[in-house]
Amino acid sequence: MKQHLWKDNAACLGLEQNLFFDDYEENPEIRSSVDNICMRCPVVKQCFAVGISNKEWGVWGGIYIENGDISRDINNHKSKQDWANTWKILTLEIE
Repeated sequence: MKQHLWKDNAACLGLEQNLFFDDYEENPEIRSSVDNICMRCPVVKQCFAVGISNKEWGVWGGIYIENGDISRDINNHKSKQDWANTWKILTLEIE
């Protein structure tokens, strides 16, 4: 059985994965576009949970994390409204 079956439904499936890692770190101009991909993704919650619990680095659930912690420096492009929308999406209960 596949460990992360949720990945099959990810909006990033088939995209260049470096967009969510080194490119995101090194190119601030792409960050908002990458964030938007994540915020429209049907498995954004699962992605974020895996990134945090596995102490990953890169963009997981629309948030750049380093060793499972949210990176303030890399996420500094997000406005207060961006953060509010992100947390709403990540914490909203599905009925």
